Amino acid sequence: MVEVMDRVRRVLAAGYAVEQRLGRTTDLTMVAALADIRAQLSGLVHKGFVTEAGYARLPDLLRYLTAIERRLDRLPGNPQRDRQQQDRVAAVRKEYADLLAALPPSRRQADAVRQIRWMIEELRVNVFGQALGTPYPVSEQRIYRAMDDAEGR
Repeated sequence: MVEVMDRVRRVLAAGYAVEQRLGRTTDLTMVAALADIRAQLSGLVHKGFVTEAGYARLPDLLRYLTAIERRLDRLPGNPQRDRQQQDRVAAVRKEYADLLAALPPSRRQADAVRQIRWMIEELRVNVFGQALGTPYPVSEQRIYRAMDDAEGR
C-alpha cells in the first residue's frame, strides 16, 4: 500500500508540474501543442486514473509525464517540428477512435484493445522523449497492426 501511494504521489507531482508549465506558457505559436498536451494530461491524470492504469502501469505514467516535460523543453526551439510529430500521433489516435467506434461496446474493454491506448502513449514517448525509451519497440505500423488484430482482420 505504501508503494502504491508513493507511485501515485510521484505521478500527481509530475502532473502538477506539467500543469504549472502549461499555465505559464503564453507563446501563440505553441497553441496547438499546448492543447494536445492538455488533452494528453487529462487522459493520464484524472479522477479514477489509478484504477484505470493499475499499479504496474504507474511508473509508465510517470515516464509519459516526463516525456511531456521534454516536449515542453524542446517546443519553443522548433514548434513546426513538434507540429509534424503531433500530426503523426494524431493520425494514429484518430484511427484508434474509429476502431473504438466500430467495435461493439462489449469488445472495447478487451485487453488487446485497451493495450493499443497504451501503445499510443509509448509512441508519444518515442516521438517526443525518445531518450526515455520504451519497454518494447513501438511505431505507427505496429499500432496499426495491433488495431487490425483487435478488429479480427
